[in-house]
Amino acid sequence: MGYEELDARKMLILKAIIDDYISSMEPVGSRTIAKKYDMGLSSATIRNEMADLEEMGYLSQPHTSAGRIPSDKGYRLYVDKLMDPVDNSSLKPTEEDFEAIRSFMEKRIHELNGMVHAASEIVSRITHYAAVGMAESVNKHAIKTLKVISLDTDRVLVIVVLDNDVIKNQIVKLREPLLGEELSKLNVICGNILSGYRAQDISITMINDIVSLSGIERERILPIVDGVLECIKQCDSAEIYTEGTANLLEHPEFNDISKAKALIELFNKEDELARLLHSCGDAEASDIVIRIGTENKMLAVTDCSVVTATYSVDGVDIGTIGVIGPTRMDYGKVISALEYVRKRLLPK
Repeated sequence: MGYEELDARKMLILKAIIDDYISSMEPVGSRTIAKKYDMGLSSATIRNEMADLEEMGYLSQPHTSAGRIPSDKGYRLYVDKLMDPVDNSSLKPTEEDFEAIRSFMEKRIHELNGMVHAASEIVSRITHYAAVGMAESVNKHAIKTLKVISLDTDRVLVIVVLDNDVIKNQIVKLREPLLGEELSKLNVICGNILSGYRAQDISITMINDIVSLSGIERERILPIVDGVLECIKQCDSAEIYTEGTANLLEHPEFNDISKAKALIELFNKEDELARLLHSCGDAEASDIVIRIGTENKMLAVTDCSVVTATYSVDGVDIGTIGVIGPTRMDYGKVISALEYVRKRLLPK
């Protein structure tokens, strides 16, 4: 996006207005800028520049107020060109934050989804906005083993273990009981055929081979096949975690009941939240993506900003964390929090 139409003075004034509005949420007038920021410009000069910025679409004037507020276009220029460099050292997590990190690091070993959940909680706590974590679908991982365990005469437990130690299981009701010898044979055949394959690579041909090699009638084995497929379906679903939804209600922008209701409803729809985070995931994993106001196509967040980061461990993408707040959010603090988590909690 080109900003050649703005000279250095307009850039300086626009930055001052947005910095002031983020901290005060009050429309900013020329006298405020003249008094608070040492620019060597008169109030009249600043007022003329603000009028030009409004005409260009970077500012708007609410109601009959003498002050201006940033537009989505103004915020976009701010985060692209004007925002002060992010300094992670300026973040001062509380002792509770540090304790949460220490506690998590002690048990981070086995469950990648837990990393995303913990990171979402910490980001929300630091920023005081809402955070959404999306743990990547585990279908990128190969099946480590598959077991079928008898529970009673007409039920078995199908267990799928992936190579990252994520476990999915399904209780299956049998049409006819399976004898102990048949169950043992089925476990060996399933292990031989399915181990080493990703869940998404299991084909009908492979299932047919299991039926054929086991020598068990198709009608008796089909419920177990269905159980395996259900486990795979579970593996294909991304896990969604939400933290700090109530934080949004602390911001005056959401005093409007209709806006608050739409947001709360969004946070109760995991599929919509996943779609929102996926829509922001068109950058490299090392990048932080910022969607401001109407840049978000989802109606519930067209008055919000959504800032997302994708995280990886040992080169494997494990999920995305998105911070949702008003367009007046403290972008520097949000970016700093996301980077803080990247470096301290989820190192590459």
